[in-house]
Formats: sequence, C-alpha cells, structure tokens
Amino acid sequence: MQRVKAIFLDMDGTILHENNRASAYTADVIAQLRAADYKVFLATGRAKEEIHLLIPETMVFDGIISSNGTIGHIGTDVLFQHGLAEDSVRAIVEQAQQAGIYYEVFPFEQARFACEEDKSWMLDMVAGEKPETVGASEWLSRHEAVEGKLTWRETLPSGLSYSKIYLFHPDLETIATFRNAMKDQMETLKIEVSQSTPNNVETMAYQVNKGTGIQEMCAHFNIDIADTLVIGDSDNDRTMFKVGGVTVAMRNANDAIKALTAYETEVDNNDDGAARFLAAHLLNN
Repeated sequence: MQRVKAIFLDMDGTILHENNRASAYTADVIAQLRAADYKVFLATGRAKEEIHLLIPETMVFDGIISSNGTIGHIGTDVLFQHGLAEDSVRAIVEQAQQAGIYYEVFPFEQARFACEEDKSWMLDMVAGEKPETVGASEWLSRHEAVEGKLTWRETLPSGLSYSKIYLFHPDLETIATFRNAMKDQMETLKIEVSQSTPNNVETMAYQVNKGTGIQEMCAHFNIDIADTLVIGDSDNDRTMFKVGGVTVAMRNANDAIKALTAYETEVDNNDDGAARFLAAHLLNN
C-alpha cells in the first residue's frame, strides 16, 4: 500500500455499528494511528452536534467534516462552511410537504427542525415497528430524532444559514421519485443531491460534498490528496472515492460501491471492519 498520511472515515455503516454507536476498539485504533503520526478525520453526513453522542469520549479526530462536506471543524474552530440558499430550502420543504416526504432541516447553529403543521403525519410515518424496506440504523436514527433531536417550528425562519435537508420515506418508489425530482432541479435550485441509503435524499449547497470537504481539509494541513486513505460504504461516499488516494469499501457496502474502490474490509461495520483494516495495513505493518 502506498504512503498514507491522512485517513478519512465515514460514520454510518463504517465506524458505527448497526446500533449507531462506535466501539471502544475503534477509538483505540484511531488513538494508535494518531500516535503514529497519521492524521485521522471524520467525513460524515451527520450534523456536527450529534457526533459526540455516537462515539466514545476517547475517540478524538484531527478534524471533522460533517453534513456531507458543508462544514469543516478543527476542534471548535470552523475551517469552512457552505450553506444552502434560503430560497432553495423553502422550495425543497414545500415539495416535500406536497409529496408527503418526511424531512429535517439543518441550520448550522441551531437544532434541526420541521414545520409544526407537518408534525402529525411525520410522526405517524416513523412510528411503530420497522418496515422491511428500511434499514435498522436509519429507523433507529429517525426514532432518536423525533424523541430528542428534531424540533418543531411554526414557519421556516428567515436569516438562517442551512447546512442540509434530510428527506426520508419508507416506500422506495416514493423516495426514488422524489430523489429524481431533486436531481432534475440541481441547476435551478443550486443544490447538491446525495443519499446514504435507498430510503433517503440529502440536499446540500451546489457542488459541495464529502470529496470537496476532504480537498479543503487537506489544503489546510498541506497534505497531498494522493496521500489520503478513505473508507466508506454508501452512495454519499462516492465523492470521497473520487478524490482519495487509497480507497476502501466496507464489506457491508453494495457491489456498486465496492466496484469504486481498490480495497474491501474483511469484516463489516458491526465487527469493526474499518478499524481492523487500518490496524492490519497501517499499524501491524
């Protein structure tokens, strides 16, 4: 394996188990890597404020790229931030309401929210037992959201800066139709469209994604992007694989994702596949 100086790790389906938590073993491997002078970063679709809830206190990173590349942190300092236009946010929410698509709007500096008028049908959509069409991790995330992370507002406020909108539906055909509608409006709404599972859509600022976040983080640390190693498992990791020097797919990734990478972990996320790959290739050698 070529020289690696920086490692970028996805969260869901990568360092997080199916219960949406990272293990102490993964935290220990990351600590060993940093002690061996590797830079280790997160590159996740999740919002920055929820990350600490999902990882051990001992898990520390040199930098965090969150909300699919829209914001980068080094410690508590913001390195970069790229917001969705307010008009685009309003247009996307209106279309979600019309199509019956569950949504969460993420301001940069406030709690995620949806409109009060949509609360009843949105809560009904994510209530009860998990549908067969939805993955366990995503269903758990929706329950965690409505139980303590998602707030409700009378209207969409003016003057906020937004990182992303997360949109979801348990019916795969319904969400695929909505995803295609968003893709058709990428130019007019000036948005980037991504997904982390077949059941969701995420919209960010135009031409902003995990790949651009990695480029900005590398530029700050003066790291040649050819000296990076990236690990992910889903469609929103495609842009990481386009820019990463060494590309690794999780064993639990689908075949289309695995076809984009040079390596695959031996075990899946529930068995700490990412950490075990890094230990075997970067520490034990």
